[in-house]
Amino acid sequence: MIVKIGVKTLSDQLVAYQELKPGENEAEAFAKLNAEAHEKGVKVSDPTMIIYYDPKETNSCRREVLVPVNRDALGLKTKKLPPIRAGFVVYSGVSHPAEYYYGELMKHLKDRGLKPVTSNFCSMEAVYQPDTFGLSAGSFIDEDAQEVWTTEILVPVEG
Repeated sequence: MIVKIGVKTLSDQLVAYQELKPGENEAEAFAKLNAEAHEKGVKVSDPTMIIYYDPKETNSCRREVLVPVNRDALGLKTKKLPPIRAGFVVYSGVSHPAEYYYGELMKHLKDRGLKPVTSNFCSMEAVYQPDTFGLSAGSFIDEDAQEVWTTEILVPVEG
């Protein structure tokens, strides 16, 4: 179910990150990145994010996992994401695959005369933990009930 769709400007944000190898599991990479940040005394927050530098469906798609952090720490790879204008769709539930929501976002952008740009990245997916579990930021659970998770897909646009 689409919760919200539109265009917004993202502010710059400090994140810890890890590049993924082809085929590397994203959930395991998130767990390792969160553990590393916590070991270094860095506070992480929602959402967990994946940046796709190439079209997501390509076998050689370059990806990074990221989590917002409150500060740099020695030995933790961090960077500041620049401000960027992006089309976005927020959805919850499992009634459609992610590709459906990418399609809905692209239709929304086309209807408004906006074109995606790939100078920074192709797309980003941000996953928000459900508040109903009362987790602290950076905690992960093995939650099979995906209908309670909220995902935001972002695509950079011109302008």
